[in-house]
Amino acid sequence: MSAEIATYKSVFISDTHLGSRGSNAKHLNIFLDTHTSDNLFLVGDIIDGWRLEKTFYWPEDHSKTIEHLLNKSRNGTHVYYLLGNHDESVQTLDERGVDIEEISMLSDSIDFNATMDYLGIDGNKYLVCHGDMFDTLMTSNNGRRIMLLGTVAYDVLLHFHNFVNGISAKLRLPYVNLTGFAKRQTKSICNKLLKFENRLIQHANIEKYDGVICGHIHTPEIKNIDNTIYMNCGDWVENCSALVEHLDGKWEILDWGKSNRKSKTSINN
Repeated sequence: MSAEIATYKSVFISDTHLGSRGSNAKHLNIFLDTHTSDNLFLVGDIIDGWRLEKTFYWPEDHSKTIEHLLNKSRNGTHVYYLLGNHDESVQTLDERGVDIEEISMLSDSIDFNATMDYLGIDGNKYLVCHGDMFDTLMTSNNGRRIMLLGTVAYDVLLHFHNFVNGISAKLRLPYVNLTGFAKRQTKSICNKLLKFENRLIQHANIEKYDGVICGHIHTPEIKNIDNTIYMNCGDWVENCSALVEHLDGKWEILDWGKSNRKSKTSINN
């Protein structure tokens, strides 16, 4: 029996980090195979160029994700790829035999400034961006160096995470999401210190947007801030989440990882 296909007006995913060992490409491929939409927005950090520069890692599941995206584009889905800070140096793939021309072809719009407008069914005008340009750490003099250090620390934690859960599986103990917990705590603290959300909302208000759609901090969420709608796609590392616009105009975050297609939070406008 074939899987039931869910249909939406638009689907927004971000922070898949293909090319890193933390990417849940296997789950993402199932999601892409069972969810269809008129529009598909790739909201940054789709390919982790930072890690590919350091250590090349590109398993079959990651190639399958690119093929899924290409097939959607070929079959009529409007695919938009807004680059994030980790999408830098994707030419590393070309050096290893992955067809970069095909990757650039999958998008109707590819923009290194990583912003575009989206008019929702609800009549609201949304700013769509990865969000890294509103992260004060990214724009500081030593920001990239600090972020790269964090990437190394995460890789070490990931190895420990896999070791602990390998033992847990043999002993039939519950799964422990060490990396997810660590990143949630770190992202929460950084967001408060750097005022990421507030800077993004302030820009949206100045430019007369009704809301923003972003990624970057790996925290799937829908909420209102100063009468502006804030929506974050989340990621496909810890959360396996996507932001979707239903055909009736309702916005929802699909928490694929935790609740098997059930909603984490939703909003009607």
